[in-house]
Amino acid sequence: MLDQGEVVIGTVRPGSAPSREVLQLEQQRNCELTGIDMLNLAGLRGLLRQTMPKRVVHLAAASRPAACDADPIESRTVNISSTEVILDWLKRDNPQARVLLLSSSAIFGDPLEEPQNEQTARRPINEYGRQKLEVAQMAEQARQNGLFVSCAIPFNHESPRRSEDFVFAKIVNSAARIKLGQQKRLELGALNTRRDWGYAPEFVKAFIWMLEVDKPTELVLATGELHSVSELVDDVFRELGLDQHKYLRHSADLLRSGDPKEQVGDPSRAWTELGWEPQTKYGQLWRLMLEAALERYGKTTGGPTSI
Repeated sequence: MLDQGEVVIGTVRPGSAPSREVLQLEQQRNCELTGIDMLNLAGLRGLLRQTMPKRVVHLAAASRPAACDADPIESRTVNISSTEVILDWLKRDNPQARVLLLSSSAIFGDPLEEPQNEQTARRPINEYGRQKLEVAQMAEQARQNGLFVSCAIPFNHESPRRSEDFVFAKIVNSAARIKLGQQKRLELGALNTRRDWGYAPEFVKAFIWMLEVDKPTELVLATGELHSVSELVDDVFRELGLDQHKYLRHSADLLRSGDPKEQVGDPSRAWTELGWEPQTKYGQLWRLMLEAALERYGKTTGGPTSI
């Protein structure tokens, strides 16, 4: 959005420590960061009324399924109530604005068909999926009421900024630290789980493009490729010249009953409506994340900065 010359207001969680990349955004003339707690709905409404943005991209979420199950009331406030505030503001105060909401592939649960597209039955199996299904339903209702509310259904999207609460980043970063002598083992739960992993910056382009088309829409964003956790471990450890059997430990405590075993998306409609298709697939993705991890942890210790 900054590249397009837009003035951008980005919200950050009060009391958190934004990453170096986020803080650098404020050095740009057209970008301002402001603290907003998504549990403070009055503060969110006030920010919208004060700034009256032309476009809103609602990325804030309680996105860890285990945390949503543990505290459904707080997570519903962040995921559902904040969305309701934005849509109410849109309807009452600025109906000409455009809004993008994010749902999730979690709405498909353990899907009945493969790959999953916009018409696939939605049968979430955890609290996070149920909340994100409500977001998609609210977006659909808003479109029926004549408002410009698009809804993205992204599958897993990774980058070097990804938290290690998510398995792709956990594997890549752990392997890099093991290689550099900073970690002794990697503990994982289910190894046979298969996912559709894409590159987050490419997904963000699609988010913005979804606000620029003539009509609001709902689109699945995915790569269309399935790869397993065990395959990722094999590839990363082999690249580093490590015997995974010396370092990998299975932990039953990390098994989560609410996780689907397999999900893969069909992005063909995103190509038809946006001209969007993922360029960075699984093989490129883990390599660029591994290179970034080695550089980051190598700088920390003065060790090697490349494979």
